[in-house]
Amino acid sequence: MKDEKKPPQGAGVVQGGMDSLDYIEAQAGKNAAFRLETMELLNKRGHAMLALLLGGAGAAGAYALGRLGQPDALWSFSALVPVALWWFGLAAWVAVKICRTQELYPPTNEPQKLLEYMEGPLEVYRAELTAEGRQPESALVMLRRSELLSRQSRIDGYVKNNMTVAARLDRAYLCAAATPVWALVGILVVVVVKRCA
Repeated sequence: MKDEKKPPQGAGVVQGGMDSLDYIEAQAGKNAAFRLETMELLNKRGHAMLALLLGGAGAAGAYALGRLGQPDALWSFSALVPVALWWFGLAAWVAVKICRTQELYPPTNEPQKLLEYMEGPLEVYRAELTAEGRQPESALVMLRRSELLSRQSRIDGYVKNNMTVAARLDRAYLCAAATPVWALVGILVVVVVKRCA
């Protein structure tokens, strides 16, 4: 009779010979990958928004300055300068709040840290359990469980970051949609000044 492999203590076997920790690790990997892909997508959207705002602000400002000396320069200038300033301000906000490099943790620990943990604190803990007469789980199972908790805290960080960046992007889109208001404000200021003069 062949020697059958027993699953490590604390890890139940699920369908297909995969133990429960294998399954949880696979799901955690998929979840972390999804969160990181979302983070990358939001980052790309933020940088695209920044490029659009800077390009638009530069074009509006250049056009307004190019109209100086023309008969209708005052109206072009009064509408386009506030738009350019609004977009430059919004671009600065997007750069600081959305596009700035943030601390990013990898989805798993480095091999050296895992080995140090397995050979250090984990062995001490296992020895304490053995001294108390309790049967500890294998070091590998304990390490895998610890790594799962570490991965969960990283996933929580990714979720928090993604929610914050998504909300800020939505706010930036709404602010960009309000651009015509600034053109109207500029024109109204000229109208009021002309009437009062």
